[in-house]
Amino acid sequence: FYLIRPDAPAYQENDIMMGIKYLQLLSQETSMPLVICISLGTNWGSHQGSSPLSSALETASRYTGTVNVIAAGNETGLSHHYSHYLSDRQEWEDVEIRVASGERGFVAELWSDVAELYTIGFISPSGETVSRIPLTLGQDSRVTFLLEKTVITLSYLPAESGSGRQLIFFRFQDPAPGIWRVRVYNTLYLRGQYHMWLPVQGFASPETIFLKPDPDTTITCPGNTALPITVGAYDHRDGSIYLHSSRGFAIDGQIKPDLAAPGVEVFGPSSQLLPDGAPYLTRRTGTSVAAAHTAGAAASLLSWGIVEGNDPAMNSASVRGYLVRGADRSPAYTYPNREFGYGTLNLYQSFLQLRE
Repeated sequence: FYLIRPDAPAYQENDIMMGIKYLQLLSQETSMPLVICISLGTNWGSHQGSSPLSSALETASRYTGTVNVIAAGNETGLSHHYSHYLSDRQEWEDVEIRVASGERGFVAELWSDVAELYTIGFISPSGETVSRIPLTLGQDSRVTFLLEKTVITLSYLPAESGSGRQLIFFRFQDPAPGIWRVRVYNTLYLRGQYHMWLPVQGFASPETIFLKPDPDTTITCPGNTALPITVGAYDHRDGSIYLHSSRGFAIDGQIKPDLAAPGVEVFGPSSQLLPDGAPYLTRRTGTSVAAAHTAGAAASLLSWGIVEGNDPAMNSASVRGYLVRGADRSPAYTYPNREFGYGTLNLYQSFLQLRE
């Protein structure tokens, strides 16, 4: 249904939730604290932590002895996000999507502010126009084109149950290559802002992009969930942010990522084994590596707090507070910011702050 590329690793949200539940039960049975590191994400969802997986993580993060760490994603610079403010004098605006040759299909989403409504139409690369499709509730609209074999399925959801925002979901099947224009009409105006997302890296062709993208608000879901610790990646060799580390903030202005950790050319073991059974050592880059670093730091804090009895009530919120207070902050930046959050991970400094 989502037209994900056959070679892309993809997981159902409920399967991930079952994995989290299993780890929670195991933690309870063994009376041991738990750190869950989630190094994956999606561009589908409200980007304000309201998805079913986000709700499960939010609940789990309140449990004593449980810390959830989430990779922010690697979407900056890939042209998968678009945002704009329509003025009250604009009836519509065209959003241009360049579709790659050989693209079998993809889905995209438009999310509005809570107080606004939009409708959309389409213009194909050959110039065929589908005028404004009326807002209907509970049924899909199917759009076919005379000159292209493309079929677009469109669904309006005026108030998505998790966020209250309007969701417009549209699915391109066998899209003709070239420049497609999504014509966005203003139906109910307050501020005029809306966001659109294409699939994450790997789910569609890397050449299927917005022509005028917005690099901000690119943290993947469930990284926008409030209580878990969301981590961006930076280069520990020079202190610069990783080129593709997803930027905040959440769509509702919530501060995400919380901090950044080393995630560029980090040397360590891989899942492959050498002939003698030893792990194969390699270098990895991305926010998944940064999340793994932070998960280790969280485990150290849980060991100090719960296992050694110094803070038996520790959970995601308290560990997040300790790590944020101990984070390094450069005088060149204003914090919190969209790239580094509250700063870069420094576990030693977090312990020094506890002593203070």
